[in-house]
Amino acid sequence: MSRTCAIDDCSNQARPGRRICHKHRHRFARHGDPDFTEWTVADEYDVEIVVERAQSVEGLTRLERVMVGRGLSRRGMPAAEVARIVGVDPRTVYRWRAEDRSAA
Repeated sequence: MSRTCAIDDCSNQARPGRRICHKHRHRFARHGDPDFTEWTVADEYDVEIVVERAQSVEGLTRLERVMVGRGLSRRGMPAAEVARIVGVDPRTVYRWRAEDRSAA
């Protein structure tokens, strides 16, 4: 029995034993699930506390890590130190800073 992909407006056949087609499975693996809410959820109070204390904290969402990294960068903290606190690569901090400069 062949089924179509469970994604709206997709007429491709679902992979055997799966609910989605190969194209969407590849997109989710590469870019993440667009309906996954961890990226869009941030507690601004937690972000402010981490920026003020400049201490590493576990359990931050992706958006909170970006917000903390940008807040620490605005305070003039070196990229390597920001990366250590947030738990990312220093190159990611440089990328965030470049995005902020281009947006301004």
